[in-house]
Parts: sequence; C-alpha cells; structure tokens
Amino acid sequence: MELQTVQTRGVTVVVLTGDLDLSAAEHIKHGLTGLILADCIEKGHSKVVVDLGAVPFIDSSGLAVLVAAMKQARATGGDLRLCALQDEVWSVLEMTGLTNHIVVHGDRQEALSSWE
Repeated sequence: MELQTVQTRGVTVVVLTGDLDLSAAEHIKHGLTGLILADCIEKGHSKVVVDLGAVPFIDSSGLAVLVAAMKQARATGGDLRLCALQDEVWSVLEMTGLTNHIVVHGDRQEALSSWE
C-alpha cells in the first residue's frame, strides 16, 4: 500500500494505491492522521480528499482507518471526502452504511469542486 499526497486549492489529496486491509491499515492510519494534524496546525485547514481509484479491496480495518481520519478531520474543523471508488470498494462502503457518513464523489475533480 502506497500513500501519496498533493496540495490542490487548499485541499490535501491523499492517493492510496493497493489493498486497504489489515496489513496496510496501521501504516495508512498513521499517515492519514498525521497528515490531518499537520495540515490543521501548520496550514490552518484540514480539508482532505482520499482518492481510492487505485484501491481494489478494503476490509474492516481499512474502513476503520477511513472513519478515524474522518473523525479527526471533523474534530479539527475540516472534513474528509472520498472519490473514485472501484465497484468492490463502493459495495463494501454501501453495505456498511459508511456512505451515509462520508461524502463520496465520482472523481477527484468533482471532490475538489465540492469544497468551493
């Protein structure tokens, strides 16, 4: 699992690549939560878009990482949004009801535009 970040229009875009499962969850959790805290403290914002276009699989530990990052972003006055979900990942998020709590966009451009 890889994590890359890009700053665009005051939004931190996190691009994940690979399975978001138990073996990757702890690494990604520390990366996401550290990123949110750093952005909030250093830059005064915590708007985060997580691009899951290159994530073919997610399990419960991956879902827990997304929920923790969402809660942290909201606690610091920001929010976390998802984009570009593959069908299997979308199905898991929908089955668990997470799509009722985290905004999901079709692609990165749509997610970025939602902050304007």
